[in-house]
Amino acid sequence: MSLRPRAVGILLNDQSEVLLMLRRKQGREYATLPGGGIEGEETPAEACVRELLEEVNLFVEVGPLVYRHQGLGNDEFYFQVNHVSGEMRLGDGPEAIRSSEENWYSPQWISVDRLDEVNLVPPELRDVVRELAEGRFPTVSQRYTQ
Repeated sequence: MSLRPRAVGILLNDQSEVLLMLRRKQGREYATLPGGGIEGEETPAEACVRELLEEVNLFVEVGPLVYRHQGLGNDEFYFQVNHVSGEMRLGDGPEAIRSSEENWYSPQWISVDRLDEVNLVPPELRDVVRELAEGRFPTVSQRYTQ
């Protein structure tokens, strides 16, 4: 089985908050970092820019690849990103079209200090985000899970 490639952005603001996509799907509530599938001949960095615009209405500049995760059928590339322009809101991409009471998307700024209160998927991203917020490059560069 081949893994589905995905590109994800980690965006921190000056208040030490990280942008998360709060989700409800099939009765389960959780949070992810904004991102999605890599299309066609896109590079992971190009997909990251497109996905953040589609999901949270923000233009970003892609920085370094800081984490890679393989699991749940995905091969995910996590980039540190910087805000260039745009007002954060649910974007006009597929998430807005699919959003309903049973399946909703809500982009939110969450304090890095409150990450343990959020059901972040995958959970090891808490450490990656904390290290980035502290100005350190994450020590965990790859993790492969089944």
